[in-house]
Amino acid sequence: MSAVFSFLCFFLLAVSSLCAADGKPDLTIHIPMRDGTELPTDIYLPDPSARNLPCILLRSPGGRAARIATPFAYMAKHQYVVAIQDTRCALDQTGKTLPYCTDGWGYFQDGYDTIEWLANSDFTNGKIGTLGASALGITQLMLAPTAPPALKCQYIGMAAANLYQDAIYSGGQFLKHQVEGWLGLHARDPEVLQYVCNNNSYNCFWKGLDTTQVPNRVSVPAIFYTGWYDVFSQGTLDAFMCRNEHGAKGARGKQKIVIGPWPHSWPLTKKLGDFDIPASAQAPLVEYFPERWFNFHLKDEANGVDLLPPVTYYVMGPFDNTPSKGNVWKTAENWPIPSHLIYFYLTQDHSLSMAPQASEASLSYLYDPKQPTPTIGGRNLFLESGPKDQTPMEQRSDLIMFTSPPLEEDLEVTGRIIAKLFFSSDKPDTDVAVRLTDVYPDGRSILIVDNLTRLGSLATFAPDKPCEVEVDLWSTSIVFAKGHSIRVSISSSNYPKYERNLNGSTTPEVARNTVFFGGKKASAILLPVVKE
Repeated sequence: MSAVFSFLCFFLLAVSSLCAADGKPDLTIHIPMRDGTELPTDIYLPDPSARNLPCILLRSPGGRAARIATPFAYMAKHQYVVAIQDTRCALDQTGKTLPYCTDGWGYFQDGYDTIEWLANSDFTNGKIGTLGASALGITQLMLAPTAPPALKCQYIGMAAANLYQDAIYSGGQFLKHQVEGWLGLHARDPEVLQYVCNNNSYNCFWKGLDTTQVPNRVSVPAIFYTGWYDVFSQGTLDAFMCRNEHGAKGARGKQKIVIGPWPHSWPLTKKLGDFDIPASAQAPLVEYFPERWFNFHLKDEANGVDLLPPVTYYVMGPFDNTPSKGNVWKTAENWPIPSHLIYFYLTQDHSLSMAPQASEASLSYLYDPKQPTPTIGGRNLFLESGPKDQTPMEQRSDLIMFTSPPLEEDLEVTGRIIAKLFFSSDKPDTDVAVRLTDVYPDGRSILIVDNLTRLGSLATFAPDKPCEVEVDLWSTSIVFAKGHSIRVSISSSNYPKYERNLNGSTTPEVARNTVFFGGKKASAILLPVVKE
């Protein structure tokens, strides 16, 4: 296999060419669930008479014909049964069925029922693996804790491990554009959206959709893949870590993950924000091809895929290809990798310093929900994603910035990034939105990570009283190159990625928000720095 292809770009190109000649499944069957509901399932075979083969299952909330599902039918050419199934929401023409509620370990267990039915059919030899990305990755995560005996392995791409935190209410604020867009495709009835909005805090309902609560029930190995600009990047990492550290026998220590610089739309696009995906990111250093994974676990082929490093990750560098120690692939035995947590303190003079200022000070800005700071790139599902220049937004008066001096040497930051801020508002609620950017010598301010926290979700917050706020910016891997600067910007919105915070009112009200520095209120961003 030529190294000029990425493992999934090659995979999907091969898929397209192999499927073009066949198109339709060999047959469609209806698999009964425990309540009598039958789920249509397309069966693809190497030839119409083929039976007693290992099986690869894809379960699709978007339906059997979804373009992220049907290309994988090509695996049938390699002596597999490929089964592509509608989940219940795909069958509901009224749009009233919220996805995933019957796909997990609750009263209904549609994934379990499907796997065991296939295992006992004459199509298969009783060995089943699962495959798919995004929504199809989430259905895999949901079924794994049911531990069907016939399930032998999984191949999971870009999937949310905790639907509340990773996909619906990151930082306690509603992911407006993503959720409304996704439900508009898969659960169109307005009552579904209203139900999601009414359940705006983590409760028993969301716990039933949080796979990080039950890794001890998972007993199979998996390959995970994601990208630093994937909307589910941290969720995929969390799933990998939970299962690798706390999984049952068969899962613990047997998970693998590949992390590139990719957005959620990769490999269907080679664009990465304002740039192209770096050439060096088109091919990982090792071969985690799906076919090798399934051949090992379902056909007992001794191909060495089990010996590959548990973690393969891409360390990003300048996206304009200027020289640095970044834009390289690395491997590790576990995640997170060893690093030194360095505090970069925010100062009153709008700089970042390695030491906090001695005296306490503050800076304030006015946040008007009628004029929210816009979303420009980042980790998005339907909005444009990736590393985009933030300078058009950085001219606004409702945003304050803190910039380091130009770096004297390359600085690698790999791991989870947290902003610890001392913050107050004169309103009953508001948001703290943080963006971390790489400032190029020509002045471009390229987004690396961003996120926010809704103050109203914190028990310690009260109007006009400073409180400590943590904004989880998730994980990344980036070399800030020599001559570049690190910048942190703070505002109170990131719209339409997130819903606007009306500042605790039913109608928009302007909030006066304040960031504190120095003394006992030393705000900082914590960067996991890797030293050679």
